[in-house]
Amino acid sequence: MKNVRIVFSKTGRARYMSHLDLVRTMTRAVRRADIPLWYTEGFNRHPYITFAAPLSLGFESLYETMDLRLEEDMPFDVLVQRMNDAFPEGLRALSADEVKMKAGALFSAKYRLSLSATVAEVETFLEQPSIIMQKRTKKGGMKDVDIRPCLQEVSCESTDSGCDVTVTLPCNSTDTINPQMIHQALGMFLARELPPMRVLRLALYGENGQLFV
Repeated sequence: MKNVRIVFSKTGRARYMSHLDLVRTMTRAVRRADIPLWYTEGFNRHPYITFAAPLSLGFESLYETMDLRLEEDMPFDVLVQRMNDAFPEGLRALSADEVKMKAGALFSAKYRLSLSATVAEVETFLEQPSIIMQKRTKKGGMKDVDIRPCLQEVSCESTDSGCDVTVTLPCNSTDTINPQMIHQALGMFLARELPPMRVLRLALYGENGQLFV
């Protein structure tokens, strides 16, 4: 058996696909592509398919990962081609390779946020020493968190409709910041309701800043 990690993009109409729908779509695509998948044992057997960091509904991404367990070897280029032939619109396999980093090694994600605000407004917002927001706990309660230290490698670029903000955020099992928290906090800071933003995930990284592969 071999564990293989496929890097794929999820853009366009596929951004409206929930994670549950994505799992179902990928399972069907793998079967149509005639991939020699390993199935779990037991009464309810199912293919071994896992995702490192499920994407929120409505978000797009240029770097998602899906891990498969194969019963026999298959050339990676053939695997990618077969997956693309079976994928619906908006999903595209970019590469395939052996798994080098465990899912627990995932540490952060880089995003591009297209906001209806000026560069000056966003920069003033980021000058705050702290940005306190409420975050849901694993037990279902709410707690105050300061998200300002979590906003790393931030850059802003003016656009016709506002600005694009590129930012790296924590993305792991213990401390994840959803880009929607930034959108909500910025609206509160500017004292106005902001139109929905476009979110594009650009990459996933390990703890030392290396690409998650």
